[in-house]
Amino acid sequence: MNDLMAVPEWTQVRQKSGLDPLGLQAASVRLYQALLPGISNVTLRTRYYGLYAWLSEQYAKRNHDADSEAWKRTVRRAEALYALTAARANLEGEHQETGVAGVLWAQRRLAQHEGGAIDFAAHADPGADSTPYLQQAWGAFGAAYESQLREAGVLGDAEAHSLSVPTEIIGDDFSGVFARAAGEAGEKFLKIVKAGRVSLNTLDELAPILPSRIHPQSHERDAYERMLFAGYPDATENDHARRKTLTLVLRVIQLLGEDVEAGDMRWLLYAGHDWEGKSIEIPEPELETQRRGWWAYQAGDLGRMAYEALLKWLLDTLESYQSGLTTDQLIDAALDRLEVTQAGWPKTWSDLVAALPKAGHCLASDEPTSELALSWDVLEAGTDERQAPVRSAQAAIELMAVLTRQCADHRQFFANQHGGDHPDAPGRSFANELSFLDGQAGTPIPDLLRLIFKKRILQRHLWVAMRKLQYQRDYTFLVETHDGRLRLRAKDGPVATNPRLGPALTFLKDIHLVDENGLTKRGNRLASAA
Repeated sequence: MNDLMAVPEWTQVRQKSGLDPLGLQAASVRLYQALLPGISNVTLRTRYYGLYAWLSEQYAKRNHDADSEAWKRTVRRAEALYALTAARANLEGEHQETGVAGVLWAQRRLAQHEGGAIDFAAHADPGADSTPYLQQAWGAFGAAYESQLREAGVLGDAEAHSLSVPTEIIGDDFSGVFARAAGEAGEKFLKIVKAGRVSLNTLDELAPILPSRIHPQSHERDAYERMLFAGYPDATENDHARRKTLTLVLRVIQLLGEDVEAGDMRWLLYAGHDWEGKSIEIPEPELETQRRGWWAYQAGDLGRMAYEALLKWLLDTLESYQSGLTTDQLIDAALDRLEVTQAGWPKTWSDLVAALPKAGHCLASDEPTSELALSWDVLEAGTDERQAPVRSAQAAIELMAVLTRQCADHRQFFANQHGGDHPDAPGRSFANELSFLDGQAGTPIPDLLRLIFKKRILQRHLWVAMRKLQYQRDYTFLVETHDGRLRLRAKDGPVATNPRLGPALTFLKDIHLVDENGLTKRGNRLASAA
C-alpha cells in the first residue's frame, strides 16, 4: 500500500475593485436603466443597431445555419472588419471614427501591415491563435449591443432556434434601411466577412457604412429616430421612458443654446434649471415626472458618494496602523482625524440639517454648501492610495445633511424611485440611509458618526464583500479581520455612476438632432413637438 500525504491545494485570491463596496450603487443603476432603456454605457454608436439587424438578416438568408458557433464567427469577423475600416478612415481623413469596438487592435494591425491582404479572420475566429480583436467571446454584440437591441425591439426570438433575429417591424425596417444606405459597400462587406481577408483599398471602399456616415436626409436616419423616440407602432412603456428622457435632453440643449456634456446634463436634469437658475420649460406633466426621476437618481448617487467618501476616510485612517486596530479603536482614530469640533457644526443631526447655510441653488459652484460644490469636495477623497483631505469627509457629512433637507418634501417619491426606504432593508440605497438618519434626528453628531462608521459602513462593507465572495467568487474585501483587529487590504472611494447620458448624446448627434452648436432645425422641431 502506497503512503499518500495530503497537502492543501491553494487557490489564488484575485482582488477586485470598483464593485460597489457598500452595496448602495445597484439602486442607482436600476433607476437610470428604467429612465433610459435601450441604450447602455457600452452601446456607443447608433449605426450598430442597423448593422446588427442587417447582418442577422443576411446571415439567415445566406447561411441557413442556426449553429451558434457559426453565427459567432460571422459576428466576430464583421466586427473586426468594421474596426479595420474605421481605423483606416481615421488614418486617411480628418474626421475620427469613435466608439467602434476593436479599433485599437485595428490601429495596431494597420501599423504593422507590410503589404498584401490583411488576414483578420486569424484575429476574429473563435479559438484562433493570433491576438484577438476583442477578448469577449461574442464580441461587442454579446457584451454590449444584443441586450439593448432586444430591449429596443430591434431583435427578438426565433421559433426554430435560439439565435436572436430581427423583429418583424423594427428589426426588418432597420435591416432594410441599412441595406439601402450601404449599397454596394454592404454587399462587398459581406463577401469580405466570408473570405476573412481584406486589402487596404477595399477598406477605403467600405467607408460609407461607418458610424458617422448616416445621411441626414435618409430613411435610415428616420428609422433610428422612430426607435429612439417611440415612433413605431405598439411602443412599450420602456420606449416611452426613453423618449421622455431624450426629449428632456433636447430641452436642456435648447435652453442653453449649445452642446452639453454628459456630466453637465445629469446636473441640469437634477436641478431643473440652468447654471444661472433659469428654469427648463417643461409644461408637460409626464416630462416633469421623468425629470424628477433624474432628480431622484442624482440625489441618490450623491448620497452614495458621501458614504463612500466616509469609507475612504476609514481606510486612510487604518493605513497608518500596520498592526491593525479593533473596530472601536479605528472609529475613535477616524473621529479624531475628522476634527468634528473644529467644523463649527451644531450639536445634533437635526440641528445641522436646519442650520447648514442654504445655497442660492444647487448648481452654485461658488457657494460651499451647494450640492455641486460639496460633490467636488467629496470626490477629492479619491479612490487611490493618497490620503483624503479632511474637507472631503466633512463635505460628505454636509452633503448628507443638504440632501436630507432637499428630499424632505419629496421623501415618498424619492423612496419609490429607489425601491423603498426601510432603514434595514436587504437591498439598500440612499433612501434607506435617509430613513436611518430620520431616526437619529436628536443624536449628537459624534455619536451619529460612530453609528454610521460601524453599522452603515464597516459592517455593511464586510457583509457585501462576503456575499460577493459567496455568490460571485469575487474577493472585494477592503479590510480583513484577524484576532479581532482590522487590517487594510485595499482602498476604494467615491465615484459617480455613469447613467448612459454620454452614449445618448452621441446617438442624438449621429442622427443629426444635435451638433457642436446645439440643436439642429430637426432637433428643435422634435424638442418642441413633445
